[in-house]
Amino acid sequence: FRQEVVQYALRLQGTSYKYAGTSPQTGFDCSGFTSYVLKQFKITLSPASAAQSTEGLPVRLNAVQPGDILVFGKNQRNIQHVALVVENSRDGVIVVHSTTSRGVIRENISTSSYWKPLVLGARDVIGRR
Repeated sequence: FRQEVVQYALRLQGTSYKYAGTSPQTGFDCSGFTSYVLKQFKITLSPASAAQSTEGLPVRLNAVQPGDILVFGKNQRNIQHVALVVENSRDGVIVVHSTTSRGVIRENISTSSYWKPLVLGARDVIGRR
């Protein structure tokens, strides 16, 4: 099931970024993207990053699985971004997310000098269903 979610999300690569965007036709912001993908699998998530950071169950970063949500920000009161985990391997954590500069992309956040320091935690929003 988790792989189905991830494969669906990866098919949306190339979709443009749009502030508060929630559909592939108009574009996505980060939380609009994660909530849209999971909605296709009957999993309801808030379309807001801060709310997504509290949904589901907390997961240790070294234990994230495909379909989990990674939460980014300066601190828990300043959530800035969310992403969907594609894979967690010895090469790092690969996510698919909607970025302001490049839209929906696949990226290794473990090797990103920008994203890695901003990782605050992870949430399992699939296991709770």
